[in-house]
Amino acid sequence: MQWYQGRVREAVVSTQSTGVNGINVEGESHAKVIELIKSNPNKLRMVLMSVPPKENERLDGESVSYCSEDEFELNKVDITIPSMSQKDEGGKTVVYYNVYLDGKFLCSHRYKAFYDLQVDLKNKFFQFEFPKFPGKWPFQLSQSQLEKRHKELEQWLIHVCTVSQLFTHFYLQDFLGLINNNRNDEKADQASICSKNEPDNADVKVFLPDKSSVCVNIPTESYVKELNEAICQKVNIPLDSAIYFSIFKSHDSDQFEVPLALNEKPLELHVQNYNECGSLKFTFKKFVFSNRIENVMCEDNACLNILYQQAVKELADKKFDTTGKEIELKRTQHISTQKEFLDVVHTCPGYNTVAFPHCACDSRRDGHVILIISSEKISIQACSQSGEKQDQIKNFAWPSVSDYGCDGEIFHFTISKSNSERKISLTTPYADYMLQCFDRVTESHA
Repeated sequence: MQWYQGRVREAVVSTQSTGVNGINVEGESHAKVIELIKSNPNKLRMVLMSVPPKENERLDGESVSYCSEDEFELNKVDITIPSMSQKDEGGKTVVYYNVYLDGKFLCSHRYKAFYDLQVDLKNKFFQFEFPKFPGKWPFQLSQSQLEKRHKELEQWLIHVCTVSQLFTHFYLQDFLGLINNNRNDEKADQASICSKNEPDNADVKVFLPDKSSVCVNIPTESYVKELNEAICQKVNIPLDSAIYFSIFKSHDSDQFEVPLALNEKPLELHVQNYNECGSLKFTFKKFVFSNRIENVMCEDNACLNILYQQAVKELADKKFDTTGKEIELKRTQHISTQKEFLDVVHTCPGYNTVAFPHCACDSRRDGHVILIISSEKISIQACSQSGEKQDQIKNFAWPSVSDYGCDGEIFHFTISKSNSERKISLTTPYADYMLQCFDRVTESHA
């Protein structure tokens, strides 16, 4: 009799029983049909008719989805995997991928949990054309391979979650931790256990001036000082030289690099901007204005290498004036030592100088100004409201600065001359960066 039961379950996926041994079973459950079949083990006469696939949802067990590709509805969901975390499990370091919805943490899962999810979804929604899923790899992944898998998993998850039928299904809702699941599943995989707690650490990718990158793992609540020191250790820079470097941030939409404020948390900042403004790029750079300090830093080879990388990039970006130095710079960059190249760069006007984007100034009614900071002076270049430079420029020596500070997006400094004082206020989103620059120059003059 087992043969009949198996055949009936197989057949009714595309047909419906209307009669068993002369008894009308239209509208009856699958269990009732099986009961009638078992009632006469020696004889079976069935009347079947074809039905639409969706009618088979009355069968015992879980049904599969019969949506055609055109019937799947698209839905905008802000879901991302902005970071990876590391956990020690059984003496082995494993990687978890941290999933966020609308900028808020949902869950962390290992690759295997993602793999199992895509298998379940493909079996359930067999007519849907799923995006390519990152393949398995039998060996330990390198950092670049981990980053590639990270991006591919994120793209796969984003694609899947934009389909309403997939996003609202139990499989995906349970994976994302959006369902209170109290089942005691003895087969629960460790990849999905303890995945609802916000990670206590995460990997941060930071670029170096030559566009290469390093990845460090830091506690989630770390401030910029901890990240800066972690990068120094990664590239073998002595910790007592860490004060001469900083982590700079830039957006896809704004390439002007700004150092992180001391009270900013890099991981928190990364997640916020990952959802709101696209990707946020961190770069490890020197943050000094004095050639004298650079010469001291050059005594360490790791520091010298970063200084050289940054000088080469600034040369390519035309950040300083190379008039009359072109041949010497080219020769020392490709033939001489890094230190000899930096010695030539130190003679170029505009090196170790920061020129800020134009902004409003209280002393100009019909135009903006460009603030330029160097170790020797402070310059205010007049310009139009669109940033076109004008002839007027005022220079102030550092000894004439008696006070400075910032309040929100207003940076101000006071110039003292001949028993008189003049306060200059600039309105700019880079007020904190200006404050940090003034601090750095003042410390170098001490």
